[in-house]
Amino acid sequence: MDQDKPREIRLALDAIPLGGKAEGKAGDDAVLFVRDADGVRAFQAKCPHLGAPLAKGEICGGRLYCPWHKAAFALSDGSLEEPPALEALTRYPVRIEGGEAVATLTPEPAPAKHAAAPVEHVLIVGTGAAAVACVTTLRREGFSGRITMIGREGHPPYDRTKLSKQFLAKPTPPEKTLLEPDFAAAHRVDRIEAEEATRVDPAARSVTLADGRTLTGDALLIATGSRAVVPDFEGKDLDGVMTLRSLDDAVRLSEAAEEAKRVVVIGAGFIGLEAAAFLTKRGLSVTVLSREEVPFAKRFGEAVGKALKHYHAGNGVTFVTGNVARIAGNGRVSAVETKDGGSLPADLVLIGAGAAPETGIVSGVEPDENGGLPVGADLTLADRVWVAGDIAAFPEHGSGVTARIEHWRLAQQHGTHAARAILGAQGDFSGAPFFWSNQGDKRLDYGGYAPDFERIILQGDPAALDFIAYYVREGRAVAACSIGRNKPFTAFLHLLGEGRVPDPATIEGGADLAALV
Repeated sequence: MDQDKPREIRLALDAIPLGGKAEGKAGDDAVLFVRDADGVRAFQAKCPHLGAPLAKGEICGGRLYCPWHKAAFALSDGSLEEPPALEALTRYPVRIEGGEAVATLTPEPAPAKHAAAPVEHVLIVGTGAAAVACVTTLRREGFSGRITMIGREGHPPYDRTKLSKQFLAKPTPPEKTLLEPDFAAAHRVDRIEAEEATRVDPAARSVTLADGRTLTGDALLIATGSRAVVPDFEGKDLDGVMTLRSLDDAVRLSEAAEEAKRVVVIGAGFIGLEAAAFLTKRGLSVTVLSREEVPFAKRFGEAVGKALKHYHAGNGVTFVTGNVARIAGNGRVSAVETKDGGSLPADLVLIGAGAAPETGIVSGVEPDENGGLPVGADLTLADRVWVAGDIAAFPEHGSGVTARIEHWRLAQQHGTHAARAILGAQGDFSGAPFFWSNQGDKRLDYGGYAPDFERIILQGDPAALDFIAYYVREGRAVAACSIGRNKPFTAFLHLLGEGRVPDPATIEGGADLAALV
């Protein structure tokens, strides 16, 4: 074999359906072939986010959606259209020989871009999902100006979604969560780390730091995120009582789990149940104390909530309904006592009582009743000032109501929108919210926003964790929740983003949503 000859992957054209996709392999190499009226193209076979096999994804309109976390790529050229991926797909040259498509494994060069931006210096407060998406989008679109990121954590940007999942199942090096170890250098960012911002002045586009310095920018993105809520329980400061919000929190919790045998999780939200599932996998005895008899009932409905509770209980998690009276211990936690007189022994307590938006340092703006900073439909707070992520109270496009949503992917969408607006793009933010939750070995997908939903259209069997539920509000299906129904769920998410979700009667009638994309 000629060592200088580029490697190739061949696949019969008949194996690539028109309007579809197929994976081709040669030894350890693989590519994804897609075929439509414009011909055949070849891309990397795995999602650049976490390596999901794209052959198992869904094609909706002109997009390819990752099967796991719904990153979306343009079928025309592999360009990134929706996070959580932060980069486009690698594309490979393709030729047709007889009845075969032949991909040459020499990547096509990415098109060079240069943005004639109206600003020279972008100042970003925060280093989380929205901030990172803003930076990567600016650079991907060709912005060559200065970018400054301010964050109180000393770590490079990391993937917060991993902290309550597999990271806890066994001792895991913290660097496994990093998005890029050399993020600042790779994206030419002036990183001010481990430094507290004490005041943000939107009117002046300035940020004052704890050391007295004041920084200003031509454009300002405020993406300060949230902090873990710790109710004023007696005993909350005992050793062994923890929260799970940051990478440092996750490291402390994982290290403490090495010595612990009994864990009490206070709260049955996403963080609480994910952590419970993966700490149980680690061999710990885990009890979840919740005020609600059925977790997630208000958000997903009784049937889905009961099914999730039954699933976790079957995997060893104990559920107790009640309220905390105090956390007991002498220097170190020994038990959680409940108001009905119960006592739950514990070597370790994880408080999963939700998160509160970090808005106190923003001057001249009054938070709304949910703690968010009210912004326009374009996410602007003031001239050349944008708000993104957990702290943004924004007009949510699908439901038509003002929302403050704590989703990793939505924060990334906000950051992407802000970056494009900084570069001069006009228009409102209209991205469809989406999050996933690893409930043990099951992945739950949720798309849209349905506060105070009026009814549920349920298809499939929640008890078997094989279902899709649509949530109806004011006569429209504005959200969906699913386990095991990736095809209709992805179609719903796509249609929601385009404002083309069919009416509830059509959905109830068994409409094939995938046929409508």
